[in-house]
Amino acid sequence: MNPFIERTEDHLYTTWADINWHNVGENVRRLQERIYRATTNKAWRTVKNLQKLLVRATSNKLLAIRRITQENQGKHTAGIDGMVYDTPEARWKLFQEGLSLKGYKPQPVRRVYIPKDNGKQRPLGIPTGKDRVMQAIVTAALEPEWESRFEANSYGFRPGRCTMDAVRAIHTTMNRKDSSSWVLDADISGCFDNIDHEPLLAKLPVFTTTLRNWLKAGVVGVGFFSPTDSGTPQGGVISPLLANVALDGMERLFDAEYADGRPKAPALHKGPNRGIAVIRYADDFVITAPTREVLETYARPRIEGFLKKRGLELSEAKTRIVHITEGFNFLGFHIRKFGKRGKLLTIPQKEKVLKHVRAIRSYLDAHKQTPTVEVIKKLNPVIRGWANYYRHCAASETFKKVRHAQWLMLWNWAKRRHPNKSSTWVKARYFKSDGYWTLHEPGRAELVKPDKTPITRFTKVTGKNSPYDPALKEYWTERKKQQVGRETYAKQRLMLLQRQEYRCALCRVQFIPGEAIEMDHIILKSQGGTEDLGNKRLVHPWCHRQRHQKDGRQRSRA
Repeated sequence: MNPFIERTEDHLYTTWADINWHNVGENVRRLQERIYRATTNKAWRTVKNLQKLLVRATSNKLLAIRRITQENQGKHTAGIDGMVYDTPEARWKLFQEGLSLKGYKPQPVRRVYIPKDNGKQRPLGIPTGKDRVMQAIVTAALEPEWESRFEANSYGFRPGRCTMDAVRAIHTTMNRKDSSSWVLDADISGCFDNIDHEPLLAKLPVFTTTLRNWLKAGVVGVGFFSPTDSGTPQGGVISPLLANVALDGMERLFDAEYADGRPKAPALHKGPNRGIAVIRYADDFVITAPTREVLETYARPRIEGFLKKRGLELSEAKTRIVHITEGFNFLGFHIRKFGKRGKLLTIPQKEKVLKHVRAIRSYLDAHKQTPTVEVIKKLNPVIRGWANYYRHCAASETFKKVRHAQWLMLWNWAKRRHPNKSSTWVKARYFKSDGYWTLHEPGRAELVKPDKTPITRFTKVTGKNSPYDPALKEYWTERKKQQVGRETYAKQRLMLLQRQEYRCALCRVQFIPGEAIEMDHIILKSQGGTEDLGNKRLVHPWCHRQRHQKDGRQRSRA
């Protein structure tokens, strides 16, 4: 069989509900692993052929449609054509259009603005649903190649990597006795909006025409059309990958890799590069160096020259040089050496803590008469998500202070609801005596306590390890299990995860960190099923819907 011909099993489906997602995922994963392996072997012709095969593959098209129309947060957001693919019939019709790159012309993106913390607005470009699917198809083919080429300390918008990997990398780099103490805390000005197209396309020899059409598609706003001569619009599925491709090479400027691509410790760098380290998360990065002079006269000029070739420049307002005893903020964390002995600590950034507390206060002010159980159900995911984000740093004291501030706000909220009742009555009605009064609705709901979130050490991804490397399947399987387990707070769910080996009970595909997981009753409650643990299982949302679509119980839109 020709290795560059698509498997015929991919064409056996006749409706959206018939799709075997386990087989579809395996087909795509197998091709992506081959692309990764061919790239590491520098078999460029094979890489190109496999990428073209994957873009044509039925399985890749089906996965792209599912990702855009069922998984992504913007699945119900339309582009300029107003189309939303929120039914199985609409998704299947989109698949039957072929989704071929031959003759494909993207439409302009719809421009919207989202507020930033500093009061300004961030432009966001929303492609049409079909264009997002096409971008997901091409991304699946390009990503395995670049995952084998990206630098070790690049963490933003990459599979298997997260913000804590970058923060942990900084902490590890600066916590050694002989580590550098000066930091260039840098930010690229309007990175996504200003990337020069030509240098970027020069690094992408495959699908160049399609990529150029996306980059040049233009922007439509209220009453205007604007061509796009630079930048990759934020909101496009492929934009994060293109930004990472454009910025790839920062670490190599400072002798950060051996000839075979293995990462090199900063202390082993040669000449003026000795002690310099670069850690990047998307367009935010830090550079550590032994002295301020090295940063001012050597590191910063080299970075500015690197960015200038890509049409970019550093933001003067957000870029500064600091000593580690002064500290700096990165991705919502504050990293600093404290005390005479110089103990390095990573703690929650003060501004982010205040923002969280103010968000709770704003919600309570706007819901003065909302039933207690509804308030608890609304606030619990917010508090739990915020605490889980900071659970891997020195956040114990911060969690205690936030809980106290949280209690004060809730006490005032409860007292205001009953101005003619005594404090004793209010306490008995709303709060549970558990050592520190906790808002609760007896037998129904209880507010999350941020200081009960355990502080645990985060294990950073090793070197350049990638989920696409077939030799590291066991490594990534165990890492995903640990991360999904840490994200699971309910004991019953954790028991089900362990029983199912952290895999979906229907498609048997492993759950990944951050992924939505739903509870399914094996025997439906309407058919006499119970709430016993033996009658429950954890599944993907799309697998859950597919099951009920087959028996006619699932609503048409989802």
